[in-house]
Amino acid sequence: MNKAMKATVVAAGIAMLFGSVNMTEASASKAANKSSQTVIKSSAADKKAVEAAKAVLSKKLAQKNPGDLYILYVRDKALNGGAEFMNYMNMFQFKTYEEYLNQAAKLKGPTLTKPEALPEGYKFVKGNIQPPLIKYLTQYQKEVKAEAAAQGKGVHYKKFVWKEMGEINLIFANGKDNLQMQVAYYVGKDKGNSGYSYHTADEFDAEIAKKHPDFVRNTLSWSDQNYIYNITTNPGNPLTKEELIKLSETAVKK
Repeated sequence: MNKAMKATVVAAGIAMLFGSVNMTEASASKAANKSSQTVIKSSAADKKAVEAAKAVLSKKLAQKNPGDLYILYVRDKALNGGAEFMNYMNMFQFKTYEEYLNQAAKLKGPTLTKPEALPEGYKFVKGNIQPPLIKYLTQYQKEVKAEAAAQGKGVHYKKFVWKEMGEINLIFANGKDNLQMQVAYYVGKDKGNSGYSYHTADEFDAEIAKKHPDFVRNTLSWSDQNYIYNITTNPGNPLTKEELIKLSETAVKK
């Protein structure tokens, strides 16, 4: 027996004691139906609100305003594929090294720079800077959820202005060979300066290599208190581990 029906039966039983069965039972049934309808209307309203919010946010992303970051909160997870939040992001993307440097200079955190020892012939291809979601995601989610609660909303989104890099990716190429550089906020428990870790493309598991061929690269990694760094090259690239270490010495500006 559902709660609405159980409430109706209990109310009818009490009404019998006072000799007003018909009127009270009808009134209770009406109240139960009204309550049920309210729930349905609320769900329908939230569904429309989710669809409307997603349409607005998709339109905002289509405008391609670099740096835009929105987080959508949906109280009823069932209306959002089981997720309470959804991120909408337009990262900064660059076609020239100069554009990248200009934007990186405006943000807190380490900046990747073209290594002084990078062999002649390597040219900047593209790059991007992503928001610090890994570092501040929990905080951002609490903020948008708190705003929704304060406004009595089941669906709400908020724009976040970020002034700290979360991840940087740069690509340089020389003919068929390429070199990628990355810095990202480090979420590991054991933070601290680490030595270099180097793995060749040949060391990748065959299954992973088959499923994710783009992951198969020669990789030099290291970290500090807050960030992890990578310099990777394509399989067959002549740059050695020692040469990548040399590049790393001038690859980061803090």
